[in-house]
Amino acid sequence: MHHIHVGHRGESLAVAYLQEKNYKIYDRNVRLGRDEIDIIAYDPDMRMLVFVEVKTRKRFDPDFLPALSMTPRKKRALKRSAWKWMTRQSYEAPWRIDVVFVIGSKVWTHIRQMH
Repeated sequence: MHHIHVGHRGESLAVAYLQEKNYKIYDRNVRLGRDEIDIIAYDPDMRMLVFVEVKTRKRFDPDFLPALSMTPRKKRALKRSAWKWMTRQSYEAPWRIDVVFVIGSKVWTHIRQMH
């Protein structure tokens, strides 16, 4: 259960970071069958919906960086989740998938993935 606590803490830090950047947070931990979207937000500068995946590590370890968990399979699952959500909501405006990496108690990097 410890990894779940670390994940929730990372998501909370990511939400605070995004809010500092003036993103509007619409939802968190959205379940779509076997898939999940960590954060759904709106980027006012780019005027688009953002599906955010949060990857958290408790401490810095060069052999176990959060980016290593972004496998091709995980990327496909993120796109599938976004498409499921947009289909259910009849959403047809600009969107993207971002990844926020959290290490310890701070956001380490934010990758904006324009698709």
